[in-house]
Amino acid sequence: MDEPMPAEIEAVQKRRRPARRGEGSQLRSEIIEAARRQVTETGDASSLSLRSVARAVGVATTSIYLHFHDIGELMSVVKERLFQQFIEMLTSAAVAAGDDPHARVRAMSLVYVDFGLTHPADYYVMFSPLPASMAQGEQVTQQADEAFDLLREAVADAVATSEDDDVALHLWTALHGIVALRKLGTFPWPPVDEQVDSLLGLLLAPR
Repeated sequence: MDEPMPAEIEAVQKRRRPARRGEGSQLRSEIIEAARRQVTETGDASSLSLRSVARAVGVATTSIYLHFHDIGELMSVVKERLFQQFIEMLTSAAVAAGDDPHARVRAMSLVYVDFGLTHPADYYVMFSPLPASMAQGEQVTQQADEAFDLLREAVADAVATSEDDDVALHLWTALHGIVALRKLGTFPWPPVDEQVDSLLGLLLAPR
């Protein structure tokens, strides 16, 4: 049986010596990184198991239960970490672009596409649903909404119309499409910045 029974987990927890200061958080980070690396390498979250993650980290499977209830919770935290990184990148791009709303939308759009193209495996994990056997944490949904809201607020400043939510949704969808289709490599795409500028010219034009 791949996963230990609750009684076994409790027994291991009682036997395990208390972690020295900093050890627990370090192990937790190593577990999260090992899970992220495995699922991005295979592209299949359903093939991930606590046993394989424990083997990669070099600990007993039961040690992971000190930090995560099950594989679904671990994968949710992996997605949370990736979305947090994505949010920080979008925020930094907007700040660096200055006060011009169109410049902020452009900067965030370019960062969105660049992240998807340069980190395709992480991007896939972020935007792919977890298998039915894994319950996705509510925090993941909240962070995905936060990422979209950053772009939506910038678009609202740029277009200043009642259609700003629709424009933001179309932009988000188009950026995702740019990432997905460019990864196929089967079309003579123009430079990314030119394609994004053309897209923004169409979506942000006065109506």
